[in-house]
Amino acid sequence: MTKHAMHDWLGPDGKPDVHKMIEFIEHQDRSDLLDVIGWAFFCIWVGVAWLLEFGLGWGIIGTGILLLGLQTLRALFHIKVDVFWIIVAMAFVIGGFWELWEVAIPLAPVVLILAGIGLLVWYCTKTLNRRKRIF
Repeated sequence: MTKHAMHDWLGPDGKPDVHKMIEFIEHQDRSDLLDVIGWAFFCIWVGVAWLLEFGLGWGIIGTGILLLGLQTLRALFHIKVDVFWIIVAMAFVIGGFWELWEVAIPLAPVVLILAGIGLLVWYCTKTLNRRKRIF
């Protein structure tokens, strides 16, 4: 990562560009700040939900909403949005509502089936795209 960052810091003349370095450091500072804020709100949320006995469903939904909010802030500050955490947040929200509504079907088998279908679709589209490039 450092080599890639150092390459990005070079100006058109091949010499280090201080302005690009400062921009990179500020970007990292914003990313770190959002991470700390996210963990702080997570701890506060878990404490409040536990203290007021909101229940597992609302606790999970709140955590999902916090994760989605953090990714939204990252997008607003032009920081790389992590698709993995968006998927995890959506899973938390769905799992929370699943718990609240007391759905008769267990969530884990449904998630495994959907994950399997998603993997098959992903692999097939990746393979088809590679075949198209060959021909």
